[in-house]
Amino acid sequence: MKKISIDLIDEFLPLYTDRYRYKIYYGGRCSGKSTSFAQALLLLARQRNIRVLCTREIQNTIKDSVHKLLKDLIFKYEFTDFKVTADSIINVLTGSEFIFKGLKMNTNEIKSIEGINICWVEEAQAVSYSSWSTLSPTIRKGRNKISEIWVSFNRFRERDPVYEKFVMNPLPNSLVKKVNYDVLERAGLLTDVIKEEIEYDKVNNPDLYQHKWLGEPLSQSDNAILNRTDVLASMERRVSDEGAIEVGVDVARLGDDRTCFYKRKGLKIIDWKEFKNKRTTETVDLLKNFINFDKKILLKVDDTGVGGGVTDQLLNEQYNVIAINFGSSANDKDKYPNCIAEMWFNFRDMLSKVQIPYDKDLLMELTSREWKMDIKGRRCVESKDNYKKRGFRSPDKADALLLAFYSPPHINLDVF
Repeated sequence: MKKISIDLIDEFLPLYTDRYRYKIYYGGRCSGKSTSFAQALLLLARQRNIRVLCTREIQNTIKDSVHKLLKDLIFKYEFTDFKVTADSIINVLTGSEFIFKGLKMNTNEIKSIEGINICWVEEAQAVSYSSWSTLSPTIRKGRNKISEIWVSFNRFRERDPVYEKFVMNPLPNSLVKKVNYDVLERAGLLTDVIKEEIEYDKVNNPDLYQHKWLGEPLSQSDNAILNRTDVLASMERRVSDEGAIEVGVDVARLGDDRTCFYKRKGLKIIDWKEFKNKRTTETVDLLKNFINFDKKILLKVDDTGVGGGVTDQLLNEQYNVIAINFGSSANDKDKYPNCIAEMWFNFRDMLSKVQIPYDKDLLMELTSREWKMDIKGRRCVESKDNYKKRGFRSPDKADALLLAFYSPPHINLDVF
């Protein structure tokens, strides 16, 4: 076995050395939680035969799991003793194995898994009370009679179930640690780019700074369009996919913004993609692949900025595409001054019926946009420029998702 040298961060040494039933780490971004957990599990798996369950509340596909993070570290450290497949990781020398399962809607599968030494619950802020009641008794005795539950999370709400269960009322034999970006800063691992972003948020948006970097719950503005509890419910909901397929497309070209696709069938999002630094010609090719070159599928493309090049090429190739300008007229001009406002409030009206994917960035974008009344008594959504001035990145995912569910003025798709 190849010998390597890895610098370990002091705050995470208990993952290797201390025996606790529960090891709980929470806090803000860039605190090293996910990477340190993955690193520790890989090193332990090289030392002895262990069985690791990597789970989270919702895992529709393997790409929703920590599989990629583990795989990236394996390649980074050149761990040739691991065999990585599309949905599993095995150490060929010790026999250790990693299993990836979602908690929601997989109750029977979780209950039937035996011999787990360590269960890592990632993004645990989204785990429900029901899922905790299923998981804890399941992880009882692993190989060598050792079983631990490792939990990592960033808080969403004041009373997240995981925060109440493990931090407010710590269980016996548990280690609870709050870690923030200063952990990486002391270790010399915090990049200048991240430092600048932290300082910007600290000065310009203290509330966002507290949530993003210090791990405090994000208090919603009274003027937020969508309620966080309702959005989380739509991410946990299961609905039928009966209905037509429609796709929302938010187009970026170069820079930090993202090109995002969301595909819905009926009231359910069934697929989504995210890309960066793609030219419009590349975006067209990616979108055609995304819909399997089916020219009957309705494509709703944000035509406000660089999206015009995408819609022009798709129309030229006779795809079923509608260009939507967010500043154009709404269906109901008496209620909304423009299309983007109508998109948001129409989606709010249908939120109790739809199923959308769990994604912390999408959750942030959907629950942090604000609104106000104009002088004509119409509901207006804050401009993207103002939204970004408050410290948020461009809401590309939210825009694409809303486009997928929006019925523009020139068509009538009343499926609700």
